Amino acid sequence: MPDNGEIPSQTETSGSNSHSNVIRLEERQVHSSSNGTSFTYTPMILSTEDQPAVKPTRESKHILILGAGVSGLMTAWMLLDKGYRVTIIADDWAWSKDFDKSRMTSQIAGALWEFPPGGCGLTEIESVGSGWARIEHYREWATQSFDFYNKYSQIANRFEKHGHSFGLQMTDLHQFFYSDVIFEHQDGTPRTLEDEELRRVQAWGEVEKLQALREVAGLETSFDLNIRTHKEDTIHERFPEINKDLDGQGLKSAYTHRAPIINTDKAMAYLMALVTVKGANLETQTFGKKDRTIKDFGEKLLKDHEAHLIVNATGLASRKLVPDKDVYPVRGAVKRVENTRTGHFRHLKDAYLVPAQRNSEGHPTKTIFIVPRNDDVLYVGSIIQPNVYVQALTPDSPEVKVMWNRAGDFMQSLLYASMVPLYPFAQGLRPFTKKNAKVRADPSVNFPLVHNYGHGGSGWTLGVGTARCVVSIVESLLLPWTSQENVAALDSNLSGKEAVEKFLSTWADKRRKSAASKVNRDIYGEET
Repeated sequence: MPDNGEIPSQTETSGSNSHSNVIRLEERQVHSSSNGTSFTYTPMILSTEDQPAVKPTRESKHILILGAGVSGLMTAWMLLDKGYRVTIIADDWAWSKDFDKSRMTSQIAGALWEFPPGGCGLTEIESVGSGWARIEHYREWATQSFDFYNKYSQIANRFEKHGHSFGLQMTDLHQFFYSDVIFEHQDGTPRTLEDEELRRVQAWGEVEKLQALREVAGLETSFDLNIRTHKEDTIHERFPEINKDLDGQGLKSAYTHRAPIINTDKAMAYLMALVTVKGANLETQTFGKKDRTIKDFGEKLLKDHEAHLIVNATGLASRKLVPDKDVYPVRGAVKRVENTRTGHFRHLKDAYLVPAQRNSEGHPTKTIFIVPRNDDVLYVGSIIQPNVYVQALTPDSPEVKVMWNRAGDFMQSLLYASMVPLYPFAQGLRPFTKKNAKVRADPSVNFPLVHNYGHGGSGWTLGVGTARCVVSIVESLLLPWTSQENVAALDSNLSGKEAVEKFLSTWADKRRKSAASKVNRDIYGEET
């Protein structure tokens, strides 16, 4: 039975990891002042060893995960180390052996950690009522992800070197703005958001975001975000490599903080290998055929695999699979640049971001995204095109040229850089939803089903936090069947398939709507 028991012969860590094989994620109790909800994220130990942190037993529940992107694989890792049995079913797997086959969305991603809302458009996070994920949930999930990356970057043993195996590096992220988003007193301390003047400024959202990031840095002292602010008169001196007068108007402010960057090819290969050696079964299967939804085949799928619960992490496929008409794609593209010195171009170790914002005339601007990965590749972007379903862009497409020229205007040395041979350009479809990320139990079906999709352009920023949320939901739904009495009552003298059928029948009769609806209310409040 899954529990939070001790891990034999593995060194635990919650902070400094000089010679450690595990990462301890502490319990987090989250309270919402907006709707009075309270939710607990259970403590978790993640092991980089081949063996699960908690070994599965005969009574361990079997979880099916649909989808093998970062959301599915991170959920699998957590469940395996909790002692669950896991099967991952997908129609597409991470590919990094050559460039003949296209990458999946989780691999094409820039994979730069950004405090929400990120730079992927002015309405990346929709304004929704109670009952759905809001900015406070995004920030909690992003904070939990940072916690994981920060602790993983400190691991050092015979096999791990400060995040290298995962393709992780911690670097400085510099963000630039056309307005003053800093709003400090003369002594350098930030002014409060209650100040009436703050609410009248054009970039009030960015002001609030920086203030919220500072609050996180104050509360999560182990993170070492190291936030630094830059006023208009110091930007050129601090950043001589950039054009301070972008778009015919000056950059008025900037700030810097530590941020994780992930080499997605390496991370996906690592996660695939890790969950496999920990005991996950991998199965290739196509879902989402016409008129065939998860409600139609989910219960049969559970019985065929002798499993107890499904986690749906299929991203864009959820539009047809659930079905969820809220799901829509946002097409994006990046140029892949050789991050080595070429003429006037110098190797970059920091990340640069000019988020989508409004200029002095109130018009929306394009994003500039320059992110170094630790494989000597620099990602330069980005394109944001909602509701475009085809990946038909080329390096010669007009919007790609505009994207590149805009980045070159911001950092002129880029124009001397060389593209990566064989794979100079990548594009993909980000999975957004109109009601934000769907990380919730489904009360509309007769079997245990948890959704984990709709992360938009923030899969790697949110992915660890949303996976932890999924695990907490899973444990909440299955809690009544983890006691010895109920295990005995359900499974005694029954074969695996018979035991699962009895479990599903009992769950549908007693728990379906009440359990799923309650856990959703605990996280998001009463739906309005």
